[in-house]
Amino acid sequence: MKNFIDFVVDSAKESTLAEELKTHIEGSDHKTISSWLSSKGYDVHEDDVKKMVDNKEEIKNSNLGLLY
Repeated sequence: MKNFIDFVVDSAKESTLAEELKTHIEGSDHKTISSWLSSKGYDVHEDDVKKMVDNKEEIKNSNLGLLY
């Protein structure tokens, strides 16, 4: 299974993956996002998923360079 770095790299290569994250993170908790990532083949540590959810506004509204 792929890890968080793989997710970042894949998101840079495939903008639809980043867009899916933006869609899924709205109104979701870390367990929902973790399940979504797992369904996509990524094993992301719970703490990293919590950071993503805690910063969902920045993820949704910012050009993060890789996740745009």
